[in-house]
Amino acid sequence: MKQKAEALHTILQNYHDCVIFLHNTREPSVADKIISEGFIFENQLSHTTDRINPSELVEIAYFMFQRKEYGPYTIVIAIPRRTYSLYTRYSNQFDIPIEELMSKVRPWMGENDEMTYTLAPEHIAGHFNNNTLEFRVNRFFNPDYISYRDRDEF
Repeated sequence: MKQKAEALHTILQNYHDCVIFLHNTREPSVADKIISEGFIFENQLSHTTDRINPSELVEIAYFMFQRKEYGPYTIVIAIPRRTYSLYTRYSNQFDIPIEELMSKVRPWMGENDEMTYTLAPEHIAGHFNNNTLEFRVNRFFNPDYISYRDRDEF
């Protein structure tokens, strides 16, 4: 486990100026779909991801230990701090959930009667394979991307 955490820690150093969220999944096809289409989640991003400090190896190792049952593919969501601060400021100023501002498309009521959001693929740095220690970089990742600019209602 230590070797896996160290490998992911090394990768995450490339995103030191970002707020990092991690999510594990079992299937490589799901990981690839998240990279190309975005990350669909219900209610709050924190319900399906873990926010971690990319500089803290112990935190990364703890995440990997706690979430290993969810699958060997770790999705790396990397939102630049300046962008995340902008989302937070607008969320507070206009009393809009931050997830709505981060969503690439207008949120909808999901089948579990929860608001459902789509985090833009531009916020997905890639996915880490915990078995091979390889990182698949998302070619759509764009640290300058701000999702609500793509939506008419903002």
